[in-house]
Amino acid sequence: MDSRSTDPNCVGGVCGADVPPVVGSVLTGVGLTVAQAAAALERGEPLALTDVQRRIVEAHALSR
Repeated sequence: MDSRSTDPNCVGGVCGADVPPVVGSVLTGVGLTVAQAAAALERGEPLALTDVQRRIVEAHALSR
């Protein structure tokens, strides 16, 4: 899943009309919490994350 904006003026991340990458602690479109996704990545499981979601999950993993 890739929910990056198709707006050519918004190629670097989340724009106002986009679905947010995370709501509360749940990654939208993935159905996992940030913590669950971080654990899955640490186990080497492939996850279909957007670039923004991957940065959020990686930052969470490094903060533990």
